[in-house]
Amino acid sequence: MNTIEEVILSNDMVKNAQVYLTVNGELISKIVQRKPIGRIEGVSKFYLDDLGERMPLSKQHSARVPIITGKITGRTLEDAYVILNYINEDDFLRKNVIGIHIEEEGNYQLKFRMENFVVNLGGVDNLNTKFKNFMAFYAKAAKDNSLEDYAIVSLEFNNQVVCTKI
Repeated sequence: MNTIEEVILSNDMVKNAQVYLTVNGELISKIVQRKPIGRIEGVSKFYLDDLGERMPLSKQHSARVPIITGKITGRTLEDAYVILNYINEDDFLRKNVIGIHIEEEGNYQLKFRMENFVVNLGGVDNLNTKFKNFMAFYAKAAKDNSLEDYAIVSLEFNNQVVCTKI
């Protein structure tokens, strides 16, 4: 049974596997699949999983996750992982953020599904405050039907949302 378990665990898409016999003699296997939360599009292409580890692309299936582009390094991947975890915790952000562009370490941009503006996030510090302020801005701008007037929405500055109109 250990051999079967090791063979299953050798698959890059498997997070955990347990193989055992029941009292009735049935062979049971419980397999937990790795879950991608972001797709890296750089020199090398791979997924970032829910543990922050590299995960190979699948030949059979493409996960619907945000695409990460730009200057990809070890540190920027760690920051992207923090941003992706925050995005996945929020229903609105999970449905609307389609990409993260890395300008440089500490300078991240978000791309949205329906909006034409880019959100300059800055660093990963104070994400809760930044997104709370963004949600307030978004609700107000949506109510005023002015979302299409903006080219850049910046959350980089302390407790402020700074916008650049088209």
